[in-house]
Amino acid sequence: MNRNRLFIPILALVVTLVVALPAFAGGPVEANLLVENQNLTVGDPISMTLEITHPAGYVVIAPELGPNWGDFLVQSQSAPTTITNPDGTETTTIAIDARLFAPGSFSTPPLTVSLTDGAGNLSEAVAAPASVEIGSVLVEGDTELRDIKPQADLPLPSNWPAILGGIVAALALIAAAILWLRNRRRDAIDDRLPHERAFDELDRIAALNLPEQGRFKEYYTLTSDCIRRYMEETYHVPVLERTTGEIRTSFRQAEIPANVTHQFVEFLDESDLVKFSTFTPDLASAQTLLALGHDIVEMTMPRPEMEDEMQSTTHDSPDFIPNQSAEVTA
Repeated sequence: MNRNRLFIPILALVVTLVVALPAFAGGPVEANLLVENQNLTVGDPISMTLEITHPAGYVVIAPELGPNWGDFLVQSQSAPTTITNPDGTETTTIAIDARLFAPGSFSTPPLTVSLTDGAGNLSEAVAAPASVEIGSVLVEGDTELRDIKPQADLPLPSNWPAILGGIVAALALIAAAILWLRNRRRDAIDDRLPHERAFDELDRIAALNLPEQGRFKEYYTLTSDCIRRYMEETYHVPVLERTTGEIRTSFRQAEIPANVTHQFVEFLDESDLVKFSTFTPDLASAQTLLALGHDIVEMTMPRPEMEDEMQSTTHDSPDFIPNQSAEVTA
């Protein structure tokens, strides 16, 4: 019974020593806030270092400083950095960059830092306020207004010849590209006369062999559009978007030779019969339509002896009628 009475107090003492021993062995935690630079003026960077000395294995939880920390404007805050001291303890540092925009004496707010020992136990250390003196950029009694300082002269880079050469080369390439594009566009201009374009298009249509493939509507449409376009370019009378009856009336009002009007209307009637109905022509009729288109262009094209006169005559003139000699008695 006496042994049990002695055992219980001894056990309690051992437990107390076991719990208290790590805290005693860890040592105290100390936090200090140091201001590195002096002779500060308004707006100068204020470099501060938060130093926390703690037992090995402790982890510092960095305080979160907002942009406004008391009177100070915080620009940046570094991540914690830890080093081992000769006595076995560790020191964790955090760099703080701040600003003050008024002269006078200032103190930082007390800065509380949390630490964990790795076993889930938290502790705190408080860094005492640090004093900062901010001087004015103005000299006492100086009320003289000064001119604005001129813009600073920046020295030319050592490789400025290479830079200048590159700029000149780039401008030359741009100019060459512009000239090439202009020449390309000029080459792309179709300078053929209307009858030359019409003959080329009729030859292209013939080479498609559309009637042999049973594609009569496509063949008649292409041939009709080719001759319509030619007549519109030659006589400057709207043809492409008009009906055959409207074209006949317009040609008479424009005093176009009667035989030209008669043959063109006959050509349109033949093509409309296939384009706008279910009628299917034979191969001979299809070839006849193409030949009729050739005849119209041949009959209305300018003759060699008229080319000089055509070049000096404005086609936009309503009095200009190509190949007047083509008129015969209808």
